[in-house]
Amino acid sequence: MNKRQWYTSLKSVGPVLVATSLLVGCSGGNAASSKGTETTPAAKSTQQTSTPPKEQPKEPKKISLMMVYYFAEPPKKDNIMVQKIEEMTNTKLDITWVPNSAYDNKVNATIASGSLPMVMNVQNNKLSTILSGVRSGMFWEVGPLLKDYQNLKGLYNEQTTYNASIDGKLYGMPHQRPLGLQMLLYRKDWLDNVGMKPPETIDDVYQMAKAFTEKDPDKNGKKDTYGLVEFMPKLLSQQGFGNALAWFGAPNGYGVKDGKLYPDFTTDEYLEAMKFYRKMFSEKLMNQDFAAIQQGQAWDGIAKEKAGMYPAVVAHATIPNWTALYQANPNAKLDFVTRIKGPKGERVFASNGFNGMYMFPKSSIKTEADLKDTLEFINKLSDPKLEQLLVNGIEGRHYKMENGKPVRLDQKLYDDEVTSVIELLITDWKPKLMTGSPMDEKVNKTYVENSSIAVANPTLPLVSNTQIEKGSELDKLVNDARVKYIYGEVDDAGWKKAIDQWRSNGGDKVIEEYNAEYAKFTKK
Repeated sequence: MNKRQWYTSLKSVGPVLVATSLLVGCSGGNAASSKGTETTPAAKSTQQTSTPPKEQPKEPKKISLMMVYYFAEPPKKDNIMVQKIEEMTNTKLDITWVPNSAYDNKVNATIASGSLPMVMNVQNNKLSTILSGVRSGMFWEVGPLLKDYQNLKGLYNEQTTYNASIDGKLYGMPHQRPLGLQMLLYRKDWLDNVGMKPPETIDDVYQMAKAFTEKDPDKNGKKDTYGLVEFMPKLLSQQGFGNALAWFGAPNGYGVKDGKLYPDFTTDEYLEAMKFYRKMFSEKLMNQDFAAIQQGQAWDGIAKEKAGMYPAVVAHATIPNWTALYQANPNAKLDFVTRIKGPKGERVFASNGFNGMYMFPKSSIKTEADLKDTLEFINKLSDPKLEQLLVNGIEGRHYKMENGKPVRLDQKLYDDEVTSVIELLITDWKPKLMTGSPMDEKVNKTYVENSSIAVANPTLPLVSNTQIEKGSELDKLVNDARVKYIYGEVDDAGWKKAIDQWRSNGGDKVIEEYNAEYAKFTKK
């Protein structure tokens, strides 16, 4: 069964048809039903005064959840948005909020304790404890049920469903996110100052980095700027160097040739991307400490007006980190591009299409009827009215309407009350964000447009036990060798030696296991 055939079997095969019967009177020849028969006064009085019994309101359904949060403090117990959700969904929610930095450990500890919530927001469904749980029957499969819910049927595209699956089945509700996230952020005012146009090719990116380093783009009379600020995360598909890999035509994680998978770093395209970075590094067109800094420090390169470009994800064009930049320099302008032409045309790496997922333990949801009740709560969360509430907040409290567009009233209040709980949504909320900002509108448009050039990672639904057991060690071999190559400390031969070491230390076993899994998805 190929990927498309497999996906088709998972999703809804069509809308549910509802037939309604109309009750009509029939003439059976009895006197009471014959034409001209009058209703007695007593009967008429009864018809006029009797009323149907009032339907008693249903008791709110109690639902326990474990959710992630990304702020310094968890949402407050009396969060007004949670109260609003409870009111609109007729539920009583018991939410355990866990910081992102400790989430996977908390998942492992919760599973070990055996005391599980009804809904678990699992960040990594390929975590070994989750995989073991799925395969031992700990979690409900939900794929075949989604067609029965108005807001859930057809919710996921083919790629997201494929990526989120385990052994070809969907054991939860993925939190949607856009597929095409990569972009190159740049200082538009600097670009204007050096008399250049937005980059369209890889060479344009290089020339812009060179101009931002050598042509005094901020016009302060000093040579104190550089072109590109970079940091080197472990996961490259969206961030920094991953942008360059897409430009040069490398695979996203793994490529496929003659039906067989192979790692991206074994390709010539990957090597060309490293050479591009090594050239930028040797000419000091990028920060020299890229391998030692974290994401926040990379943001500082832009915010503190030292760097002119930042390769990242589209959402970073609108994050509050740039508030300090605009306050310090009201004339500063930021813009971004996503479509850089390379040897294989315009490409970005696709995300996995989701950021964590709701999973449903059988120990706390005992029956399929209980599962369907819980899915009905998720269905209500996905109602367009409730989505807009959770995305934008409450009118008059979090925003007001001006000229047909919402204007945020208090960013801190919005973050404390709305952004802090937005992880409750499973749908792709970013394109639904109503703002009056031209940059936000461009971001939302780009999410849609980038999906057509997004290159997927074919290994996302696959499981390699060796990768689970030795992945950190193996990834470090490649990451360290990549940094050394960009630094100029190793040459092509040294890079090949690192790949051979990766293969002999377990990498060949990873490839073998991925291919065995991949064959299950592609066989006819």
